Amino acid sequence: MHVFVTGGTGLIGSGVVAELLGHGHTVLALTRSDTSAHAAAAAGAEPLRGGLADLDVLRDGAARTDGVIHLAFGNDFSSADALAKVIAEETAALATLGEQLTGSDRPLVTVSGTPWVPEASLVIDSEVCSLRTI
Repeated sequence: MHVFVTGGTGLIGSGVVAELLGHGHTVLALTRSDTSAHAAAAAGAEPLRGGLADLDVLRDGAARTDGVIHLAFGNDFSSADALAKVIAEETAALATLGEQLTGSDRPLVTVSGTPWVPEASLVIDSEVCSLRTI
């Protein structure tokens, strides 16, 4: 299987790419920098230069492969505005990848996390989330 991996040189992605290659798959890896492109190539993947905001590049990567594993994220947690921008970029990227794969039998796999924001307070609405002791 030929797999398009976003975030292929990141913390999770580098391990995923190694596993894919180790099991005989080929990888097209989205890379944001020359350093990442060299790392992807050194690992055995084909680099595709671009970022999550490059929607045409994402469409191209998804169109050229048998499936997509989306692991990239902007990682700018410096302020609420910066995080909102990264989330908007992520939303557009996922929508673009999904649109490209809609109607095909090619899978889209993604991961999700919750960024830790320093000095943020936790708010729990008891109407939304009832807590009970077990």
